[in-house]
Amino acid sequence: MLTFDDNRIGDTTYAKPLLDKFGFKATFFVICNKTTDKGAMNWKDIADMKKDGMDIESHTMTHHQSTMSQKQLDFQIGGSKQCFAANGYNATIFAYPYDDGSQNKTVVDTVARYYNIARSGFEPLMFLDCKGYHNCTQTDCKTFTSTGKLNYANRYTARSFTENLLEQGDLFNPVKIMADFSNVLNSQLSYNSNGIIRAIPILVYHNVGLQNGKPYSTQVGLFSQEMKYLHDNGFKVVDMAGLGYNSSTNTFYLKNSQIGTKLQFQITFPRRSVRYLVD
Repeated sequence: MLTFDDNRIGDTTYAKPLLDKFGFKATFFVICNKTTDKGAMNWKDIADMKKDGMDIESHTMTHHQSTMSQKQLDFQIGGSKQCFAANGYNATIFAYPYDDGSQNKTVVDTVARYYNIARSGFEPLMFLDCKGYHNCTQTDCKTFTSTGKLNYANRYTARSFTENLLEQGDLFNPVKIMADFSNVLNSQLSYNSNGIIRAIPILVYHNVGLQNGKPYSTQVGLFSQEMKYLHDNGFKVVDMAGLGYNSSTNTFYLKNSQIGTKLQFQITFPRRSVRYLVD
């Protein structure tokens, strides 16, 4: 899954043409009160994105969230949803600024009142059943444990991987970045087999631009290499609107996808039972 935070102008100037070139769709998490800032996508840019099939979702009103009162949280989180509605968008997914608040019960409770799913960090893979994270003993994606403690990964903390942190860790060396990028993508293969998808990477970008070595801005040539790698190696790319949550099983699932988790069902006849396995 491809996601972009902060509605930077480079995302429409440089990222969008490359997404179109390779036939990819992505989710753009927009800061509602930042659409008039210099260097930001405005509502016309966002409308053009939506018209071309991109997913537009919520990233607070002003990109602030820590140590806030409930009134302030309702403004940042709920007010953002209302702001989107006023501009013709039904935002159902939320992204925490800086991952801030995703482990705070009050913040998560507020997010849950307004959104179906929320995205957080910082993991190379997101496990659809929330099993597989290091030093984590979860058995499903319930929001809270039986004692009322927040689970590490849950419906409102879908774990993602910030590609820009990889760039900084590799000192903006494109050869090292591409090697680590491919390692992250291919790490899912050991969890996905026989048509059953258990783990996927949710990649987070910010700006895409001409300059190399700028934090939270991927150089356009590097971004082109990464998108080409996805395309040439046959990766199925979807936006976060393709992620659903099953409240009965407390697990995530992939919507309307040929790569979704296999479903088993059983039809019982008078004298025999037949089990079907369906992609």
